[in-house]
Amino acid sequence: MFDLITGPPLLIDCLQTAGNSVLQNLSRDLFLNVGLHYENSDRFWEKVELYHVEGLKGKREEFCEENQHLDLDIVSHFGTNTPSADKYLLHYASGWNRNQHNIPIILVHGAGLDATSYTDLFAMGFEGLQQQLTELGYRVFAVTFSHSHGDNYFQAEQLADAISRVREVTGEKQVDLIAHSKGGIAARIYLSNMANTAFRHDVRRYIMLGVPNMGLDFSFRNPLFNYLLYVSGSNGAMSWDKILSLGTMVDTSKRSIYSGGCFPGQKQMLYRWDDKYELDVMQQDWWTTYYGGWGFVSHSYGIEQAIEEGGNLIEKLDKKGLEAGIEFSLMAGDNHIFNAVPGEDSAPSDGIVFVDSALYSESLEKRGAVLRDKTVLPVNHMELLFSRRVCRWIDKQLRE
Repeated sequence: MFDLITGPPLLIDCLQTAGNSVLQNLSRDLFLNVGLHYENSDRFWEKVELYHVEGLKGKREEFCEENQHLDLDIVSHFGTNTPSADKYLLHYASGWNRNQHNIPIILVHGAGLDATSYTDLFAMGFEGLQQQLTELGYRVFAVTFSHSHGDNYFQAEQLADAISRVREVTGEKQVDLIAHSKGGIAARIYLSNMANTAFRHDVRRYIMLGVPNMGLDFSFRNPLFNYLLYVSGSNGAMSWDKILSLGTMVDTSKRSIYSGGCFPGQKQMLYRWDDKYELDVMQQDWWTTYYGGWGFVSHSYGIEQAIEEGGNLIEKLDKKGLEAGIEFSLMAGDNHIFNAVPGEDSAPSDGIVFVDSALYSESLEKRGAVLRDKTVLPVNHMELLFSRRVCRWIDKQLRE
């Protein structure tokens, strides 16, 4: 990724001084949220309610400026742009209590996102899965987690509570879950009976869109992505805790993926893929980024330390498996291009998550969960949220 920027630090300093507008445009081409204060997102929902999770009372997660909530309606519902971990929002789409398909759907968002990502991703004018599924007659809900990069165990508790609320208001015994990216890891924790709230057999079908079921190493495999995040102010975790900027080594610990940073859920999704897919030796500081140490323009503690700090969650999920009786479906994208800008290209991927990771199902089935389908479509990681081809596939998984 960005192989053209492989020279000495001076070239990267030129990138930084090229102008924020250029870098922010590049970031938006990659579907990164850069300082976007979204207005009037409530128009996509019949109502939005704030709920508290008793088991998370007193829990807080640290925010940095880059990952605070920016959607003005969401901030209003939370009452703050940095809510505590016991809070989440439940969004009700039009027809939630009257559409023809009785079993309700809960949409679960990924990292750096919120429920609005299923309606109008980054205000880019896309009609999202929420509107499409509502038009097909489904009763659609969505959650907004308190922290867009939050601890996946906390988010599993928030989701478990949201499932109870949806069952209560609809009178249904079970719901269907549709999870995108990181949201699928929180869902897996609950569905694997690894959350503090025991699984209550209240999920019928679980649909995963670009979920890194066998983890990912994107932030370590693509070191130059750190510079784009740093200079543009994007909402993403850096694998560098120190960065050379205009001749000065800057401490970026708060924006890093490590403990002490403000992205606690990111390190929990890490998994090493370097034994299967080679690293790009043309990228700046490729070795020290992945394995740890000082490079020419950065410092990294390496992926192994980050995995340990994340509690080896992917390994634990792999050993556990989904609870028996759950029916699940997997979708991967294999288009790694974001608006003409290349993403992850070490192997087939959606630009962020390897196809092999998104379609990994062996461990999910080991305790009796039933695999319904796994498929690949020519979409990137963010197109999974609004592609009509994706919606048609989801409709098939829900109906049959």
